[in-house]
Amino acid sequence: MRFRSTLIFIISAALVAAAFAEDTPAKKRVAVLDFDNAAVSTTSIGVVGTNITYGTNLGKTAADLLVNRLVQDGGCSVIERTALDKLLSEQDFSNSNRADPVTAAKLGRILGVDAIILGSITRYDYNDKMRGRHAYPVVGVTAPKYDVSASVQISARIVSSETAEVLAVAQAAGDSAHKGVKGSNTEYMATMMGGSQGGALGETAHEALDKAVANLAAQVEQNLAKVPARQNSVDGVVAGIEASGNLVLNVGVQRGLKVGDHLQVWRIGKVISDPDTGKVLVHDDTLIGEAILTSVNDISSIATYTGSQPVKEGDHVRSAQHASSTAN
Repeated sequence: MRFRSTLIFIISAALVAAAFAEDTPAKKRVAVLDFDNAAVSTTSIGVVGTNITYGTNLGKTAADLLVNRLVQDGGCSVIERTALDKLLSEQDFSNSNRADPVTAAKLGRILGVDAIILGSITRYDYNDKMRGRHAYPVVGVTAPKYDVSASVQISARIVSSETAEVLAVAQAAGDSAHKGVKGSNTEYMATMMGGSQGGALGETAHEALDKAVANLAAQVEQNLAKVPARQNSVDGVVAGIEASGNLVLNVGVQRGLKVGDHLQVWRIGKVISDPDTGKVLVHDDTLIGEAILTSVNDISSIATYTGSQPVKEGDHVRSAQHASSTAN
């Protein structure tokens, strides 16, 4: 009797867990590009014989802070910054192009994310008032004390990777002020670079930016619920076949793949088109087997293969939904 009760309890618990898993939506997958710095004053000054541009690092700092917030909160999955920077370099997108929703959507499709987050620094005010008669700090001279204040306004757009549509917009602001701050020459230079390098003076600017990003992150996470989950459509190629029989594929993490994913393997056939319009009517391809990913890096993967025919280099691998759409 006790065994039966225990078995019923285990089965009930499993059913409840399965139902909960079905009702729990998968995390949205996003990428955050460096924020646009266009609205930030970038006048150059001379400090200790060196020209320093005011605010140059602010956009990157804002993006890094937003990524950190989103990862810590755990409401979405965020593409690693190094992987994103590598892709941007490989695709040779200019800074101006990256802010365009159409270009952002293209990047999103390559990365296999649901949305791209584009941001802008819309206002950045930094003020420091020296106490007493002092010049700006120079090497070998003790830095004066300052009354420091900073105010930052930022905005973000959530862009669909599928349609390039701007699905939501978020705006936030942050302020910070400190009195009697003593800053060294190095810290003063860091402040003039946008506060991203820290230091006693830079901390005030950094605090203002961090507050703004914290407010922005909360809005972004709330708006991500509006983003439709992207169907990860993959169409890759068998680039090589190892001696073991494993397949080397030319698609990887950047296409949203992970270890354990199943892909269909297709032998490419004749494309039949309408002779009047030229529109493709049928892809006469043949499904020959299945590939299961065992190892995945940014741009490639290794997979085991089972199928009705031996696989060849040049055969295509496709996700099921993509295969069904191309087969018609």
